[in-house]
Amino acid sequence: MKNSCSLTDLFRPRMLKRGVFGAVASACAIIAGPAHAAENPTVMGESRDASRQVSAEPDSPYAAFLARYVEWVETIEVEGQARGVALTPKQIELAARIGIEHPEKVRLVYVNEVPFPSDDPQMRKVGEQLGFVGTGITNNAQAFGYTVWVRDGFDLTWPLLAHELVHVQQIERNSSFGAFVEKYMKQLMAYGHETMPLEVEAYEANRIYAREP
Repeated sequence: MKNSCSLTDLFRPRMLKRGVFGAVASACAIIAGPAHAAENPTVMGESRDASRQVSAEPDSPYAAFLARYVEWVETIEVEGQARGVALTPKQIELAARIGIEHPEKVRLVYVNEVPFPSDDPQMRKVGEQLGFVGTGITNNAQAFGYTVWVRDGFDLTWPLLAHELVHVQQIERNSSFGAFVEKYMKQLMAYGHETMPLEVEAYEANRIYAREP
């Protein structure tokens, strides 16, 4: 298996489960596979069941979508840094234990709805086709770089915060958000959401830190 791939390579014909924009995303890492909304927020977002066949053509709207999504995420992180709140000392300690090199950069951004580039009709159309947004889809929390966006009313418990911080650390240890997204989506297609290494690592944090207040 190749060690790396392009955004177009990620969309060779195969079946994708609707559920991880984790990651783009997730923007390959955007939608996290079937999950209970209150239990499994992801760096990529949330969705439900079903499958999609994705085109591998160089001019595929999906490849273009992901490239534009990554560019959009850069603006979202800048906004999140400006409006978000810094971690508390206890949360910074957690982030450091998880392995984040610069926990002081992490911001929690509380919003009515975790953002998506819906103002762009084409982006929204493709996002709906892929299951990133739409009726019945709720994104409770998602990491964009050093910012973690959290839906108002969602209880970001200690283990769920740990889960999101693991995704922040995963993004940090890659050369860029785009590189992280490519790795995330490649794993998603190879393993499925429940067993892909990046999510296994994040859900292990849920388990470990569930024992702490």
